[in-house]
Amino acid sequence: MQPVITFIICSYNRAHYLDDTLYSLLKNQNSPDFELLVIDNNSDDETPEVVKEYQKSTNKDGKPLRYIKETSQGLSHARNRGIKEAKSPYIVFLDDDIRASESLIPAWISFYEQHPNAIAAGGKIHVQFDDPRPPWMSHFLLPLLGHHDLGNSLKKYPKNKYPFGGNMGFKKSIFDEVGLFDPDLGRKGKSLNAGEEKELFRRIRENYSDIYYVPNALLYHRVDADRLTKEYIHKQALGLGQSMKLQLKEASTLQKLQNWILETAKLLGSFPLALGYLAILQPSKAIMLFRFRKWIWEGYFEN
Repeated sequence: MQPVITFIICSYNRAHYLDDTLYSLLKNQNSPDFELLVIDNNSDDETPEVVKEYQKSTNKDGKPLRYIKETSQGLSHARNRGIKEAKSPYIVFLDDDIRASESLIPAWISFYEQHPNAIAAGGKIHVQFDDPRPPWMSHFLLPLLGHHDLGNSLKKYPKNKYPFGGNMGFKKSIFDEVGLFDPDLGRKGKSLNAGEEKELFRRIRENYSDIYYVPNALLYHRVDADRLTKEYIHKQALGLGQSMKLQLKEASTLQKLQNWILETAKLLGSFPLALGYLAILQPSKAIMLFRFRKWIWEGYFEN
């Protein structure tokens, strides 16, 4: 029996997180309508052993768990390999450092059963801090850590928003039409460049508008101490700027102008937010908002 959905987990040197991720996905899930596919992107830790342990039990229970090694380094390469290997008409990408809610898998299966022609969709992501949240980490920086919540109602995404990579689904056939993820964008090893998801959704939106938000497809993105430092946010912001530069490399003058109008609007929007934090005596949150915007611009203009 062909599964309805393939859940693809691309992983790089996070065996300890992957263990928890697979456990949360597989516990209490008895449906034969899905398969799990782990794409190991050149990990040199215990990732293969972690997957093998789960394969011993899951494959007996009729819940296939497959392991594939992708030697081309980079998240986009790993995702593209997952697309090619998936046996289902629908695929969902999940991060390797998440905890799935009990509703996650049933919600995705139900969504595609009820919306078989939906081109793409995104689920809800809440951040789970494994270590204390620093005082400078405002709510407005949480999307950097994967937070994504558009409410509790099924809806189509507005034009200025799109699903987050840690919980996004696609009709597999759409990749035959619009192409795969751009390997020049996205994370590679320890590099924090991004932009591959936004670039893909821009291509999809050239012909389609039915990208749905699925609120019951909820997961928790785990964040450890290493990602709660100013150095990490700095590196991530530089990566965003560098990715923006790559995306706009062959853009028209009008597209570049529109992009910088949007970035300028985001910078200006930081002023009232900062004033709000100053009013409640939280200056570190206000300062970090401006540093983040500054770092993005530095990444863009970096040689």
